Order: sequence, then structure tokens, then C-alpha cells
Amino acid sequence: MTYDSRKSEYNTFENFPKLSANCINYLIDNEEVIWRLLKYNTSDAWNKSNLTKVEKGALIYSGQPEQTDYRVFMDIGQDVPWDIEACVLRISPVELNPTNHIYGNVSMLFEVYSHYKIEHMSNYQVRSNMAIQRIIETFNGAEIGGLGRLYFDFSVSSKCRTILVGQIPMRGVAAVMCNWITS
Repeated sequence: MTYDSRKSEYNTFENFPKLSANCINYLIDNEEVIWRLLKYNTSDAWNKSNLTKVEKGALIYSGQPEQTDYRVFMDIGQDVPWDIEACVLRISPVELNPTNHIYGNVSMLFEVYSHYKIEHMSNYQVRSNMAIQRIIETFNGAEIGGLGRLYFDFSVSSKCRTILVGQIPMRGVAAVMCNWITS
């Protein structure tokens, strides 16, 4: 067996492809309201009962032919507007900046798209805004497997922000959260 100094001295960012799934797993265990906003298209979705882990898992897309049966995706952008009244969450790393051979900064993008007909909730909030606030509350300062601590903090990165995404009929809000990773 030969010794490969690169593996011990250089970051290979081997967890990069797993970051979306790790964030989803964290969300399954640490947030309830967003799952209700994703599952139910009624104006009182925020007030429904919590989903089981099996119900949450059934909302996660893993390459099936019919995407509109799912609500959580591990890529960016709503490429084709849906004609169904639904809310969708997309989680993906969008930028990896190696600052040196060991450390790097990752920007994670959390996008919430909602069909315009179901945006307004019975609690006088907008579904996509409510969902992105829950994302920020859940992930800001959270320790995520393979990623470390995630921040919504301008002092960590000037890339942290919210932005409007999509177009009618599927529009929404995205949050960029950042972190420093070492492996």
C-alpha cells in the first residue's frame, strides 16, 4: 500500500455531494411547520398536525419520473412551472470556494417555490416567506453533518441573503446560508 500525502494534507471535499441530503435529514428531525407547508396546499397548512418521518420521506424526490408527486429536491431552480397548486423546497450547494488547501467556504441555497394560488395563509402570512423564515430559524447556527455550522450571517459571508425566485405561477423566496468546512 502506498501512502498518498494528498489525502492527509489536502481537503478533497468528499462530503460536497452529500450536503443537500444532510440538510434534508437535519430538517426532518428539527422542523415541523415547513413539512406541513409542503404537504398541504390549504390556507391552514401551518396549523395541521405534524407529519411522521415516513410522510416526510415520501415528499423527497429521488429520481422518479413524475416530479410533481414530490416537494423536496436536491438541486436548484424550478425549471418548468407546475400547473398544480403546490409548495416546493430545493436545497443545494451553489458555491464552493477553497480558501486554501485545507479550508473552504460553502454557500447553500434554500429555495421555496409556491403556486401563487396557495401563497396566502389563514394566519395572514405568505407561505413562501413563512417557509424561508422557518429555514433560517432551523439552520442558522446549526451543526450539519459533513458541513459543520451553517450561518445566515453577513459577517461569515457577504453571500448570505434572501432573494426572490421564480415567476408566476411558481414564485418564491430563496435564502443563501454559508459555512466554513475543513473536510
